[in-house]
Amino acid sequence: MADPPGEQRYRPGRPGEYAGGPDPLAGSSSAHYRPSSRGARWSWAVGGVTLLVLCLVGGCLAVVAGVSDEVGDRSGPAVTVTYRVEGTGDDVSITYLDNDLGMAGETAAALPWRREVTIDGFGTMVSLTAINDADGGEVTCRILVGDRIVSEQTSTGPYASAGCSGDAGAG
Repeated sequence: MADPPGEQRYRPGRPGEYAGGPDPLAGSSSAHYRPSSRGARWSWAVGGVTLLVLCLVGGCLAVVAGVSDEVGDRSGPAVTVTYRVEGTGDDVSITYLDNDLGMAGETAAALPWRREVTIDGFGTMVSLTAINDADGGEVTCRILVGDRIVSEQTSTGPYASAGCSGDAGAG
């Protein structure tokens, strides 16, 4: 049944009508207007996630700081390492770890050969390799820290390789 012209009744749920109360744009009636609580919940969720991330980052930083302190405690004073290569070969290729744990080397080195390297910090790994040329002969590598022999090896023949490695801080 249709309403007479000019008369309209309040019908909740119909298009154009406000089922929850008066039209908020029609006037200022703050007694019936309630803001949504979704915005408040969202800001709490973002705050909680932010706090969780900050705690995780802080924990990781604490672990890294503890490990770096432990490594710093283990690092000792500087150590002077002597690399030596001896033998009967004419031209020997030599590679070794230098003071910053980088590879260094010489090709066609005359024997006897000697190099001193100062190692500081926690990196005390030492390595030396000597390789004969095609003429062969005997080749011996030796790594010393002071008078202590860290490693020593001898090889014989064409392209023979003598390899020495060890820890300069141990012992």
